[in-house]
Amino acid sequence: MSKTKKSSKDAKKVEEDVPLMERLPSNLPFAPMVRRPDYQLRFVKLSVPTSIPIEIIIAVVFIGLFFIYMGGFYDLAQDNISAFGSGQDGNPIVIYPGQLDSQFLVEGMAAGLLMFIGAGGFFMLYYSTQYAYSPKNATILLVVGIGIVGLAWIAIMYMLLSKMGIW
Repeated sequence: MSKTKKSSKDAKKVEEDVPLMERLPSNLPFAPMVRRPDYQLRFVKLSVPTSIPIEIIIAVVFIGLFFIYMGGFYDLAQDNISAFGSGQDGNPIVIYPGQLDSQFLVEGMAAGLLMFIGAGGFFMLYYSTQYAYSPKNATILLVVGIGIVGLAWIAIMYMLLSKMGIW
């Protein structure tokens, strides 16, 4: 084996590649129970996202649809709107009786939630058509979607009929 000397440029290059903590001699005066730290300090690079994530866009669209479904613009246009009402005996009333052009805040939110659930049922009906090669999954999605749409429609009709005083 021949011993070759490294040039000073190679030694500097190797020295630059080695982290600082490894270049320190191991016989530094540390306490007997403390060992030399074995980590490197690195720069943290933070970058600004170049585009908005699709999940945030979808969430904003769904929140906007829910605001429209619950009658948010109508509630903003009203002067005095209360969350609940109270009857003559002091019991709380959720559905504004007798008038179709007035609503409590909770009534609009409940109706919007029911319409949103019904829209989810229609989505399940559409999604069931995507399972042409799996009839079992398509049938399950179809039955559940019809059930959700039916229950949402019954609940909204109950709210409407009780508002009109028929039920």
